[in-house]
Amino acid sequence: MRGGTGRVVSALALAIAIGSASRAEASPLDDPFVGGLGFTGPTSASVSSIYWNPAALGLVRGTQVMIAGTLRLSSTTVSRAAGAGSATAHDVSQPISYPIGPGAFMGISSDLGGDRFTIGFATYMPFVQQTKFAISPNRDEPTRYQALQVDLRNLALAPALSIRFGDVRVGIAPGFMFSTGHLRFAEARGGTETPAADARYDIDSGHGLGDAKFSVTIGAGAYYRRGNLELGLAYQSRPIGADVTGVEVAGEHTTAEAPTLPGFTPPTKPCATTSPGCVFGDLAYRLPDVWIGGVTYRLHPGFEVSVMARWIWWHLHDRIDVRLTGPTLEASGIPEHIVLYRGFHDVWDLRGRLSYWFRERVRLGGQLRLETSAVDPSAVNAAAVDGFKVEPMLLVSVRMFGHFWLDAGYGVTLMSAVNVDNSVFDPDAATTCTGKGGDLDQPACMKVNAGQARPTATGTYTRFSQDLGLAITAKF
Repeated sequence: MRGGTGRVVSALALAIAIGSASRAEASPLDDPFVGGLGFTGPTSASVSSIYWNPAALGLVRGTQVMIAGTLRLSSTTVSRAAGAGSATAHDVSQPISYPIGPGAFMGISSDLGGDRFTIGFATYMPFVQQTKFAISPNRDEPTRYQALQVDLRNLALAPALSIRFGDVRVGIAPGFMFSTGHLRFAEARGGTETPAADARYDIDSGHGLGDAKFSVTIGAGAYYRRGNLELGLAYQSRPIGADVTGVEVAGEHTTAEAPTLPGFTPPTKPCATTSPGCVFGDLAYRLPDVWIGGVTYRLHPGFEVSVMARWIWWHLHDRIDVRLTGPTLEASGIPEHIVLYRGFHDVWDLRGRLSYWFRERVRLGGQLRLETSAVDPSAVNAAAVDGFKVEPMLLVSVRMFGHFWLDAGYGVTLMSAVNVDNSVFDPDAATTCTGKGGDLDQPACMKVNAGQARPTATGTYTRFSQDLGLAITAKF
C-alpha cells in the first residue's frame, strides 16, 4: 500500500508540474464538466459518455443510472478605467432546479445483456453562462453597458446508441436542445454615459421547458482499443433546425425602460401583463461545433494515464442579436434593434489525468485542465471575462455499498488580472457613422454593425472560481 500511495503522489505532482508550464484561459457559455468532476472523457466507461463520446458508452456494463451535479462558486471583479467605477459579481451556479439546472446531469444506459449494443439517454446543460452584478439605485453601474445580468441556458436531451464492430465501437447521440435566457443591460444614447438618459432592457424568457425555443444537434463518435491503449474521438454539432441561425430566446417577460427625460413616456410593460404598451424581446446567438479526442494508456494494472482535448469552434459566435417589438418603443426613444458584440474565437481545452485503483474499491486521481481564451484581451468586458487560467483538480471514486458508487471532484481556477488598454468598444462610432451617411464600408459603421459602438470597456478584470462535483451511479 505504501508503494502504491507513493506512486499516486508522484503522479499527481508530475501532472501539476507538466500543466504549470502552459497558459490557460476560460471561455464563457461552455460547461467543461458535463457529467460532473469525475473520471469522464472520450475513453471512459461512464454514462456521461453520451456527451463525451457516444461510442464509449458501449464500455458501460449492465444497466447503470447516474445522477451528477457540479456546484460552482465564482467571483468576477470589473474595475473600469478613468474613475468609471468598479463592481464585483458573486455568483453561485447550482444544479438543483426544474428543469435540471446548470452543472446537473442525469442519465441511464443498458448493454441489453450483451456486448454488441448499448443504449442510453441523458439530460444536461452543455452551454450555460451566469453572471449577475448588483443594481444601483442611481442607475450608474459601471458594467451596465455590457452586462447587468446574463443567464443563458441550453438544456440538452440526448438518446444514444453504441455498436461494436470487432475492436471498434461507433456511436451516435442526436440531441434536442431547449434554450432560455435572461439578459439585462443598458443602452447609452448617442454613446454618452448619462445614467438618466440610458435605455434599459430586461429580456427574460423564464427557464421552464414551456418557455424554451427548440433546436436539434447531432453527436457521433468512435472508440478503439488495442491492448493497454484506448483511443476515442467524438463530434458534437452546433444547434440546427431553429428559426434562426443558432439558438433563439423568446423573451415574453421583457421590459424596456425609456430614458427618464422630459417628453418620454413611462417604462413599457412585459407582454405577460397584457398591457396595451407591452414589449416583446427576442435574442439570437450561435453555439459552437465541438470536437473531442482522447487517449488512455494503462501503465500497469490499476494505474492509468489519460490525455484529452476539446476543440471548440467559438468563432461562429460573434454577437448576440437583440430585437424588440412593441407599440410604445419608438415614442419612448428606445432602440428596437441592438447588437451585443462577443467576438469569440476558437478554444482548445487540454487535460491530463493520472489515476490509481486501490483494490477495485477506491480510485484516486489528479487532473489538470488548460484552456485557451475565447476572446482577445481588447474584447474582454463584463459579459465575457477571460484571462490566464489553470485549473488543477483532485478526483476520487468510491464503491460505497452494494451497487452504488460515489464520485467526487474539486477544482480551483486561478486567473491573473486582465488589463484592457485598447478596448474594441468605441463610444463615438455611432455618431461618426451617422456623419458618414451610414455607409457600411466605413470603419465606424462596421463597428456599429458588429455591436462595438458602445461605451469603452477599458479597465482591469479578475475572476476566481471553485468547482465541487458529486455523482452517484447505481450499477446493476
